[in-house]
Amino acid sequence: MQLRPSETSDIFNYEYIMRNLISTILTVIFISFFNSLYAQISIEELDRSAVFSFSIMSDNKGYSVENPHMYKCDKWIREAGDKFILGLGDHVKAGRPNPFLDLIAKDRLWHKHFYPNVADGENGYWGVGQEDWGAGAPILDSVDLSKRENVKIRDNKCEYYALEMYDGIKVHIIQLHYSDNPPDSTIAFNESSRKYLMDMLDNINKTENDIIVVLAHTGPWVNMLSEERKLKLMNKADLILGATTHRFQRYYFLGEDVDTGAIAFNTGAVGNSFVSGFLQVHVFKNPTRMIIQYQKTANDSRELQGKGFAFEKVINGKIREIDWDTFITKNSN
Repeated sequence: MQLRPSETSDIFNYEYIMRNLISTILTVIFISFFNSLYAQISIEELDRSAVFSFSIMSDNKGYSVENPHMYKCDKWIREAGDKFILGLGDHVKAGRPNPFLDLIAKDRLWHKHFYPNVADGENGYWGVGQEDWGAGAPILDSVDLSKRENVKIRDNKCEYYALEMYDGIKVHIIQLHYSDNPPDSTIAFNESSRKYLMDMLDNINKTENDIIVVLAHTGPWVNMLSEERKLKLMNKADLILGATTHRFQRYYFLGEDVDTGAIAFNTGAVGNSFVSGFLQVHVFKNPTRMIIQYQKTANDSRELQGKGFAFEKVINGKIREIDWDTFITKNSN
């Protein structure tokens, strides 16, 4: 039967409408799926997906949870279920109350899982001044560090090595003493400390499941090393940390165009900074890598951080800034 022209036109219009309808439905389904995936991009999802997490904080100057910034730091560490907390020093301050000492002495999380750094604030509190090298060592006694089987403290009582291990991933912690004073770096960060660092690096049999974290208080301290030692540190360690300036920033000890080796930061400060905060690190497998974020305590709640405040470091691999869409999609697959 031959169709009239008007009937042929109606069929073409019907097919056109149906094709557009199907296309619209598929688009809606795709957008709904994508939005569902995007909805998973949250700090809570990151907590659940990670093998484990830990935090790094500094320069709280004796403040504890009575301070709103320290309150959030403590609260968010617990929310994440962080396994341990690394300190970068200036946790106490001479001449005023230091309720932080009560926290780390009496609270189980802080007493059992906090790794303090001895810095100028500690020297000034327990010694005759910031330049009183090593006088701040008693802060280690405040958390009974010498009683932990996973810790080996140097004879100088203020530097140490610790090992944390979860699900086959080892975190090697090297805490060094480098006070802001005296200003002569050959005294404040002496040859004994530098050699200790090199020896500890030599003692670690590095694999893709070994994370090496090195901490010293005084800012971009890596620049005080010889070029040979700097290269050795940057090529073997994974995370290098300094403090003292109270300003979070990333350091580029090998140049801004280098995207391998250790990633380095100034850890900012909790409650004593224009951008108060602390670092939170989530560790993932396949490949083993760290997701490092600076959590800003001026915020009302913990959240995923944007450009300049969130990074991925693959162990024995590359460094990149985080694209959360790509990251979540990759891990969801």
